[in-house]
Amino acid sequence: MKKDKERTLTKAEMQVMNILWSMGKAADVHEVVARYDEPRPAYTTVSTFLKILSTKGFVDFKKGDGKQYLYFPVVSRAEYTSRVMKEVKDNFFGGSASKFVQFFMEEGQLSESEIKELLSLVSK
Repeated sequence: MKKDKERTLTKAEMQVMNILWSMGKAADVHEVVARYDEPRPAYTTVSTFLKILSTKGFVDFKKGDGKQYLYFPVVSRAEYTSRVMKEVKDNFFGGSASKFVQFFMEEGQLSESEIKELLSLVSK
């Protein structure tokens, strides 16, 4: 991945990546479009996003049949999630995991069962 702003995905790019991650195989543009809910985006729109993702280093491609290209993720969902969460922790909470969790607790965004689950993970 190249520049700082290219390290994160836009909402539309994330949709494409989620589709590729869920497919678990290289796919052409038609296959990716077919995985969208209705109304599906245009073929050219998805093709453009795949090219952008390739430029950003999230996706690579190989030659398929004829003029067809098959796209596949080169960054796993886990890698991307880990990197983004680390950036959030570093940029908003000074790198502190406890401040990160505390924020969600204070904002009321964690249920009692989620808090219990976190406590059980910490006590392992």
